[in-house]
Amino acid sequence: MKLLSHVGRIRSQASLWSPLMLSMVSVLLFSAGVNAQNKHTPPQRIRFRIGAISAQVAGQFNPTQPRPRYVIKASAGDHMVVNVIPVTRGLTMSGTVQSPSGQGDGQPGGIVFNADLTENGDYIIEVNQHTMGSNYKSGSFIVEVVITPAWLKN
Repeated sequence: MKLLSHVGRIRSQASLWSPLMLSMVSVLLFSAGVNAQNKHTPPQRIRFRIGAISAQVAGQFNPTQPRPRYVIKASAGDHMVVNVIPVTRGLTMSGTVQSPSGQGDGQPGGIVFNADLTENGDYIIEVNQHTMGSNYKSGSFIVEVVITPAWLKN
């Protein structure tokens, strides 16, 4: 009798854990799929007009593209400022900048990057919603990039 009681208790505990475990596995697989999909979407190239030191690009995120990416060519010694400006009311944004060697830097809100560059090549800017401030399924923003060339700084 004790054995049957013990087996019944184990079954009831297992039935409580099964939906939770399935939910956790589903979330992990969905997140991995979204990240893999986003990594395969080529970043949008930001180009400056001849003689300009700044450019703006309108962007948006949504469930299929939660982290839009942009790429810009720059040189060691240049100074780059990346500003992410929310257009959707109440939206808070965040961003990172990845150097050509793969090192990243960034932060939430407004100016997400402001530094002298140490490498030549393509820098990837990844923009995402800062969920500590807002939680929208989609939203619009502007990415503003200012690059002061090394020769102009002196």
